[in-house]
Amino acid sequence: MLNATSLAAMGTIADVVDLRGENRVLTSYGLKALPQCKLSGVQALIESAGLTGQGLDSFDIGFRLAPMLNAAGRMGHARLAVELLTSDSPVRSMQIAEYLKEQNSLRQQCERKIFKQACKMIVEQGANHPDQKSIVLASADWHTGVIGIVASRLVDKFYRPTIMINSASENGVAQGSGRSIPGFCMLTAIEACATHLNSFGGHEMAAGITIEAEKIERFAADFEAYAKQNLNENDVVAKLHIDAEASIGDFRRELVGELQMLGPFGQGNPEPIFATKGVRLASPPRRVGSTGDHLQLTITDGVAAARCIGFRMGKLEKKLLNAEFFNVAYQPQINNYNGSSSVQFVLADVQFD
Repeated sequence: MLNATSLAAMGTIADVVDLRGENRVLTSYGLKALPQCKLSGVQALIESAGLTGQGLDSFDIGFRLAPMLNAAGRMGHARLAVELLTSDSPVRSMQIAEYLKEQNSLRQQCERKIFKQACKMIVEQGANHPDQKSIVLASADWHTGVIGIVASRLVDKFYRPTIMINSASENGVAQGSGRSIPGFCMLTAIEACATHLNSFGGHEMAAGITIEAEKIERFAADFEAYAKQNLNENDVVAKLHIDAEASIGDFRRELVGELQMLGPFGQGNPEPIFATKGVRLASPPRRVGSTGDHLQLTITDGVAAARCIGFRMGKLEKKLLNAEFFNVAYQPQINNYNGSSSVQFVLADVQFD
């Protein structure tokens, strides 16, 4: 039973299922049981991710374990993930888990490369213009297993419904993957342009298509026309819901621990976001991560201070150094490191006056 709830928790979080009601209960118990799961494949996955001996939460599943499992299908064939989760051999399980870790690293490299290429194409094509309401990009060099992830990143950056297409495939049929923004049904939009497509399927926020390469340009034009009819200027401006404005000193370790009891967080049950206005740097920001994409900094509101991590905020380093005061939105969390724990803010946004 513990094995079953652990697998259910991993699947629920990895597939971005609504985490309310019975799903939240099942996922909560599954996460608690996960470190003691008897399946050798699950233990090998946890060990390969460097998570042995600690409690696991939805972030660990969504950003550490699930990407390793998904890397099997994205970069090759999903049968290795199936073998891992059904194997009763600790040795074979560890071999597969280490291989999937390597494949996930390759997936990340491939994702960064495609994302960089896509951003360049968007600027060159003027798809970042305020009047543009959608993004449709195609390239023969893009890996089909990664374009969906890149589409999600482009939505985060440009806040437009986005479709990425790998135009190189057999028999002239290309494959595409789309991601949407709240309030714009991707499946309905694609259905409106279905005369150009061989096949399609999906739901409100994500969809897949197959299309003959020579029809991509016409499809993109019709998709943009549909988006213009159904989105206004305010719809394509990213919005961040702030649960409360607070002072840095409000977040003592005990309070943050109580907030974590509202989890597991995910689809339908987002982690609370707080904001503090008029903070300044207490120490210079430092770019971290293998490619310097992330940012570590300490902020103060004049009364208390807090360490922060800003994922994919490395480019804000110089702007922060030049700003006397700024506003921050964040999720307070307990950071466990080297046997000690402390409060850390995970930045959701930084606003400059």
